[in-house]
Amino acid sequence: MNKLNKAWLLLIAPISICLFGCVYSAPLKKELRIYSYPNKTKFEIGEAFSSEGLVVVDNKTSERITDYTSSLNDGYVFTQSDKSEAFNVTISKESYVDVSYTIKVVAKIAPELTKLTAPSISINNNVVSWNSVSHASGYQYSIAGEENKSGSLTSTSLDVSTLSLVDGDYSISVIAKGDNVYYSDSDSSNVVNFSISSPIDPPSNIDMSIYYINDTHGSFIRDASNYEAGISYISKYIKTHRDNYSLTLSGGDMFQGGYESNETRGKIMIEAMNEIGFDAMSLGNHEFDWGEKEIETFAETLDCDIISCNTFYSSDNVTRPSWLSPYTIIQKSGVKIGVIGAIQEGIETSITGSISEKFYFPSSNSYIKEYSTYLRKDKGCDVIIASFHDKGFEGSSGDPSKFSDLTQTDPSTNLKYVDAMFFAHDHVYKKGTYNGVPYLEAGLNGKYIGIMSLSLSYQNNRYIVSSGSPSVINAYSEATTPDTAIEAITQKEEYKDMITHADDTIYNFANYYSKENFTYVVCQAMYWYVNSHKSEFDNVTIYFASHNTGGIRSTVDSGVMTRRKLIKVFPFDNLLSIQVCNSTNISNMEDSSYYRTYKEGDPVYVSGLTHAVSISYITEYKYAHYYQQSYKNYDITARAALVAYLISGVNPNL
Repeated sequence: MNKLNKAWLLLIAPISICLFGCVYSAPLKKELRIYSYPNKTKFEIGEAFSSEGLVVVDNKTSERITDYTSSLNDGYVFTQSDKSEAFNVTISKESYVDVSYTIKVVAKIAPELTKLTAPSISINNNVVSWNSVSHASGYQYSIAGEENKSGSLTSTSLDVSTLSLVDGDYSISVIAKGDNVYYSDSDSSNVVNFSISSPIDPPSNIDMSIYYINDTHGSFIRDASNYEAGISYISKYIKTHRDNYSLTLSGGDMFQGGYESNETRGKIMIEAMNEIGFDAMSLGNHEFDWGEKEIETFAETLDCDIISCNTFYSSDNVTRPSWLSPYTIIQKSGVKIGVIGAIQEGIETSITGSISEKFYFPSSNSYIKEYSTYLRKDKGCDVIIASFHDKGFEGSSGDPSKFSDLTQTDPSTNLKYVDAMFFAHDHVYKKGTYNGVPYLEAGLNGKYIGIMSLSLSYQNNRYIVSSGSPSVINAYSEATTPDTAIEAITQKEEYKDMITHADDTIYNFANYYSKENFTYVVCQAMYWYVNSHKSEFDNVTIYFASHNTGGIRSTVDSGVMTRRKLIKVFPFDNLLSIQVCNSTNISNMEDSSYYRTYKEGDPVYVSGLTHAVSISYITEYKYAHYYQQSYKNYDITARAALVAYLISGVNPNL
């Protein structure tokens, strides 16, 4: 067995705990490592600096370091001279090599612009509706006095008398057909003069392509062994092939499951997504894995909306989280597309209970129908897309019949409720047409790219979808060139150390393991760890261990297991949990096809009860009453227990 790099514990154990208490031979200068970056890394001039969320550890022992000094103290107020796209903050401690991270200091961010959604417009003294101008007639707008190359100018005005304005100067700022009209600052006047060109004839037919990936699970790099294209290669492919009428969508579960993304809590993946230019991302169940606060961070830093129309707080079943939108509207060269997000009904069973209990996930159909009507009638959308984090149906063949009513005609618009459907969650490659509505799903881990081709025709002063064709391509074989902009992200100082250690050896396995068989090894590790570290578990002796098979995501080959490979196999941060069980609870776990279990002899029952170790996902499961009488979580992950087990050498037959 190879000598293990104990620094791996930094990735898999709570950072306040050193599993082994080992004494290392200290080098002349030990190394610090930033385990978690501050919650906020972008500040405005005049704002006070905060390092909240920053966690620094010893790179060898994984022990948390708190007595460091920082080159920038909390409460420091940034001035104009501090403005920088890469403001370095250095962390220092005696006998350690300094480590640093970067923040941005920017000019004061302008307040959100006021949007005028339903103004009155007069053209040659004839008042027309906003929809007929911005959507159907194809006028192009320009600021008064500026040349408009589209045609001759006529005098007109925009009535904004119903707006509530604040002090300042207002000016029109968006001048393309179909765009909303915005104002920056304000003016004492309630009318803004501008010019409008002669009508332009919209194209009679448009071919629209929608590029789609789902369930990427943090698969950031190109991986030949698993035929995963890598986000850099996917980016280059999409950028090369899309045009002015193209959209780029994500079906969710983007961040959890890959080394680079797990280590940065999705930060590196979001930077890549922003570089690619996604138009929308549907909320997936694994976006919840690190808690709601992390989803808020995703929403704040992602350049597109995270969407789901049927996700609410369970406190009242009607309040939607502020970080979530039910839909988003995208405009592409005069075509307006409404994308409605949805998540699988009852998906809380695929989320750790202490998180999912705060949320309510009802059936999405009625919400999608309601928003479809609203987006077509009130917002003038030409195309309606439903993007589900929902498998649609089991397997790669069949029909998404539970969404049948979405493929019917909306009597208020005389158009189908949705023009295309995108699925996710079950990691399957699928495509087809159901009741005339095309659909697809693009596998997992960036192995495929879904491409939905829609043909639009201009009829009765609007575009409608006349036909659609879904396809799913093999991303590994088709996307063969990296995107230099994505590659540059990996070279950032804040990521270099993490990426350098990605291929450190954790263990050298003598055997191959299927996913189910490796789940059994994990159960052995959990059993051993608790009984070998009783002081960390209230001196309890456990007689039974269980782990869900879905928590192991890949097979294990014989040979070297690296940091990156271990995260691929075992990505989740579920805590060890001690259960109090009766004999029926134990039997239920043994009989369940979803779990693997381990015991050494028959459990010892005292007053009809015994102790077992599972993970927080099981003990907090919606139906956990089948498997326990009570439970208590402890501050150590199952992955940490596994690594400790491997390091111990107690099982030489692995």
